[in-house]
This record gives sequence, structure tokens and C-alpha cells, in this order.
Amino acid sequence: MAIYHLHVSMVKRSTGRSAVAAAAYRAGERIKNERDGITHDYTRKSGVVYSEIILPENAPREFENRATLWNAVEKSEKRYDAQTAREFDIALPVEFERQEQIEIMREYIKANFINRGMCADFAIHDVGDGNPHAHIMLTTREVGEGGFGGKNRNWNDRTNLETWRENWADICNDRFKSKGLDERIDHRTLEAQGINREPTMHEGRNPEAVRENREIIKRNAERTPEETAEYMHDLKQGYYILAQEIDLLSQQAVEILRESQTLRFRAEQIEERAEQIKTMTERQYKQAANYFKRTYNIAPKQAAEEIKRLEATAQNKKHFQEELQNKIAPFAKEKEAFALEYYKHKLLAEIDPNGRKTLDELARLEKENIPQSVQDRLAWAQVGCGLDVAAEKQREHERFRYR
Repeated sequence: MAIYHLHVSMVKRSTGRSAVAAAAYRAGERIKNERDGITHDYTRKSGVVYSEIILPENAPREFENRATLWNAVEKSEKRYDAQTAREFDIALPVEFERQEQIEIMREYIKANFINRGMCADFAIHDVGDGNPHAHIMLTTREVGEGGFGGKNRNWNDRTNLETWRENWADICNDRFKSKGLDERIDHRTLEAQGINREPTMHEGRNPEAVRENREIIKRNAERTPEETAEYMHDLKQGYYILAQEIDLLSQQAVEILRESQTLRFRAEQIEERAEQIKTMTERQYKQAANYFKRTYNIAPKQAAEEIKRLEATAQNKKHFQEELQNKIAPFAKEKEAFALEYYKHKLLAEIDPNGRKTLDELARLEKENIPQSVQDRLAWAQVGCGLDVAAEKQREHERFRYR
């Protein structure tokens, strides 16, 4: 199941971090920070499956070396509280093969950052737990053949963030579409998407009651046009309720998977920060440890225990998400049965001499029972479209069978 997760933050010296250390951790490499003489060795880090540096045309070619690039960044910053890099954490769709994940990362980075003059260093992490993700580190200064120049303050404009978030959703959705997949991701918050986390069923109705009502009506051997219209209306109502239930379960499953992903990102951040603190001098350690405690509500020495707790919680959430997915399958099957039954009666009404009366009565029933809220009216209209599409597909199937 594809989820949306994109988080942006800054690498700041004031928090005891360095761009060299962050780059070494993300790429799983051993790099010495020439500014303070500390060597950061993450060659034993597992899960780094790919890394690459992408440069604008006017950048020095020696910046293709990770150590050279980020040491040049550190040397260009003189302030003790400098922001040395911008970093992104992005969830990668599990529906894409590794090469596709690499390709969309390159496409996204070139379109949004390289074309604006930034140098980018990205790595893909995947430990085989269904949580593939990418880290992007970006430079904050203008770059030319001679190296880094002044800060580009335009890159700090908050409107950029919304554009970057939306562009990631667009590039993934385009790839989903080209692969013939129905999956889509949305960069907007749930509130902005107009998603109500509570079920929006009609009072007193539920899928079980609809199925029971359906069986009762089906036992009637013959129906008047009015009874047929009422039956079709109940079918549509049942289809609507099932569609809402499936939508709710799907939203919950996606949100839980997103929470699991966030927990794993947090565990990775804590691991990185704790490892960096170990290499610091006594004076640096005190400042960084205080910031670490303010940020994560734990001391650096408690990092291993907190990482273990976060990973266990993330795993439990993933299991819960899988349970929700399993609940969706029978609802989807029943919804399909409702659509087929509705189609059969609609088709009969279209060829029956009394069918016009049935369809008119159905229209009257729907007008009387239309949902009140804007959101529910939209959902009801979407269900009507869904039934029409299902009917057309079935009609095409019947045509093919009897050619």
C-alpha cells in the first residue's frame, strides 16, 4: 500500500550536527570532518542499498566525491550556529522496483533542486521490513566552478515546501498511472483532503443489516415496479454503505502505516544523533546532549532502549494495518455482488414495458433519501458513478460472451 511521507529539516551546528557526519551516516561510509578532525565511520550500517551525488552543471566535478563535497560545505560556513544542509526523509512506494525507485528519485531531484542550482546527495535505505525510504541532503549556498558562494535565501521560502511536497506526489502518481496501477498518494493533510475519520453511515444501517434486508427482498418471487425500485434503492444504499466502510478502513490502514513509517524515521534519527554524540569532545558533548534530551525526551545513553521501543511499536502498527487490509477483502467482494445485482435489475427495467415506471420510482426514492451533508452527497454521487461504471463493464462482458 502506497503511503505519503515527506519531511524536511535542517542540519544545524547549534544542535551539535555536521553535514559530514549526516552524509556519512546516510551513505554508510567513513568520512573525516576536516573542520574538527573527527572521523565518522558508518561502514557497518545495514540497509544502505544505493547512494548517489547529483550536481548542477556549474559545480566542480570533484564534488562528486562525498567527502570532498561535504567538507567543502563545512569550510564555507563560518558561524558556530550555521545551517549546513537541508535534508529530506521520503517514503518510497513499495509498488516500485528498486531501479524505478532510483529513477523517480533522480527525476524528482533534478526537477526540483538541481535545476535551481543545489547540489544533492541521496541514499536509499531498505532493511527488508517493507519500509524503503530515501534521504536527500541539499546544499544551501550558490555553487560555481570555484566552489561555494553566498547563501540563496530564496530556497528558504516556505512556499517551496508545498511545491516540493506536491511534486513528489505528482511524480509517484504519474509512475503509478504508467504502470497501470490504481494506487495514488496525496501530499495534502487529511483535513485538506476533506477526509472525515469517523464512519459516515446512515443511522441504524450497517453492512450486515443491508445483506439481511437483501436476502429478505430476494425471497419475493414477483415484484411490482414500486417493489423493484425499492429493492434497487436498497442495493444502492447497501453499495454506498459498503463503499464508505471500505474507504474508512483504507484511510485507517494508510494512516497507521504512515504512523509506523514515522516511528521508524524517528528511531533512525535517534540512532544517528546518538552515534554522532559519541565522537564529540567533552565541551561539544554537553551542548549536544542537552539538545538531544530536549528533542527526544531521553538522554543519549537511553537511545538504544528507545530505538528498540519505537521499532517494536512500529512493527505492532504494521500488523494492525495488515489486519485492516484483510477486513477490506470481504466487503469489496460483497460490494461487487451488489453492483452486479443492481445492474441486472436496471437492465431488466430498461427492456421491460413497465420499466419506465420502475426507473421513475427509483428516481423519486433517491431524491427523498439523498444525504444531507455536502461530503455525503458527494460520496452518494460517486457511488452512483461507480454503479454506472460497473454496469457498463458488465454490459461489455455480456456483449463479448455472446458474439
